[in-house]
Amino acid sequence: MSLRTTAVATLAALALTGLAATPALAQTPPPVATIPSLTGQSTSVKLDSGFTGALSSLGVTPAPTGNATVKDGVASFPITGGNVTVYKPGEVTPYVQGMIMHDGSGLSLTKGDTKVTLENFVIDPGQPATLKGKVLANGQTVADSVTLFDLDGSTLKPITTDASAGTATLTGTTVRLSNDAAAALGKAFSTDAIKGGLTVGIATIVVNLPGSKGGSGMPGAMPQGGAETGGGSTATGGIDPALLAGGVLTLTVVGGALVVVRRRAGARG
Repeated sequence: MSLRTTAVATLAALALTGLAATPALAQTPPPVATIPSLTGQSTSVKLDSGFTGALSSLGVTPAPTGNATVKDGVASFPITGGNVTVYKPGEVTPYVQGMIMHDGSGLSLTKGDTKVTLENFVIDPGQPATLKGKVLANGQTVADSVTLFDLDGSTLKPITTDASAGTATLTGTTVRLSNDAAAALGKAFSTDAIKGGLTVGIATIVVNLPGSKGGSGMPGAMPQGGAETGGGSTATGGIDPALLAGGVLTLTVVGGALVVVRRRAGARG
């Protein structure tokens, strides 16, 4: 055998060996459910007695705003848009992906002449999973988008569907107050009793399936329950320092935390 023939044979053998040793490219498994354009129905949270009890002891009164409702201990917020893809737990991380929007609804917390409103919630079921929203103090916007709640999806149950109702349901996620939101509320209401990590409730998300009555734009009944997906977070973002309530309240960022400072009467700006 000639040297040239031997070289060609050797190169061919090496090429075949290299191909045989190359691992197959990992493929993402198919999702359990995909809803590219959400049209409803709602995210609802069955409020924890520890959360409502803490507010009551501080003299803080919660109330729904916009299109939200609070009934029998359940706060519900209509879904206005977004998308969701759900994989089998363990196959993809995070196994719930997308975003869920709730424009035009929220929750207010009032004590005396101080009113803090949390609204326009956006659920990000990523890793970490969070619920962000707009913050107003006495009617003035102090943050367009900040992490309000951390979402613990470790107890999230597998997705269920109801063909007759045309809905898919995700339930079981624990909603907890973020450190930044706790710091802001503590400053606004002059208390150190509100702590980050406080359990707000258990969440349930009910969405219309593509092609269902609700999915084609027809309204469905507001489901009762709780809402959620995800991992957990202490992140903050999108906070602009602002003068609130005619100089009575000031919102700023200290050490990465959203802080509302109450000025003393007669103090200069």
